[in-house]
Amino acid sequence: MKKIIVLLSAAFLLSATTLFANPSETTVSNKIKYAFNDAFVGAKEVKWYTDDNKTFTAKFEISNSKVTAFFNEDGTLLATSRYLQADQLPLSVSGKIAKRYADDSIYCIVEYSAGEGTVYFITLEGKNTWTTLKADRNGAVTVQGRLKKA
Repeated sequence: MKKIIVLLSAAFLLSATTLFANPSETTVSNKIKYAFNDAFVGAKEVKWYTDDNKTFTAKFEISNSKVTAFFNEDGTLLATSRYLQADQLPLSVSGKIAKRYADDSIYCIVEYSAGEGTVYFITLEGKNTWTTLKADRNGAVTVQGRLKKA
């Protein structure tokens, strides 16, 4: 029964995403291109997306990392996100995770930066659970969610 509920929930979320948020690949103004090129020298395979022509998303690779950057229509960089490897976490964060979650392994890390702040969303895989943590550069770590494996 639980598996059916999970599958139905996943199908609903996928359908809702497809129906209500359908960003399409697009081109951007010279102002946005200039701001992007100034901020991300050496970016490769850049693709632009928008769903409202007010916020633009660039997906690209730089320094062997997959990065997403968000710009407004004036060319202002709003936020970035990128996937990290475990050795790229600040030592204050990796130390706490290694101590508190010694039996779990890091499955995925996403760094999210906006304005002056940077946070890390870390997904851990345990024997029977998935745990999502949120951490800041100073090493403050909070649990965002925990799921039992089916």
